[in-house]
Amino acid sequence: MAITSLVLGILAFPGICCYGIVGLPLGIAALILGRMAVGRIGKSGGAVGGYGIAQAGWICGLIAAGISAIVLLVWVVLGAAFSIFTLIQPSPTP
Repeated sequence: MAITSLVLGILAFPGICCYGIVGLPLGIAALILGRMAVGRIGKSGGAVGGYGIAQAGWICGLIAAGISAIVLLVWVVLGAAFSIFTLIQPSPTP
C-alpha cells in the first residue's frame, strides 16, 4: 500500500499538465492510501516496514492534489470569464 501511494503520488505530477483533471484523483488516491499505510505501520508496532515510503506517498499526493485543484480552478474561472466576454460583445450590424 505504501509503494502504491508513492507511485500514484509521483504519477499525479505529470497529470497536472492535463488541466489538473488527471492529477487531482491520482493525488487524492495517493493521499488516502499513504495515510492508511502510515496508520497500519503505526499499529503494527514496527513489524511492518515502509514508513518513509508511505510518508513520501501521502505528501506527494497532498502537494499534487493541491496544485491540481488550483490549476483546475484557474481553468474553470478563466473559461467562465472568457465565455462571459463573448456574450457581452455586440453583434455586428449589417
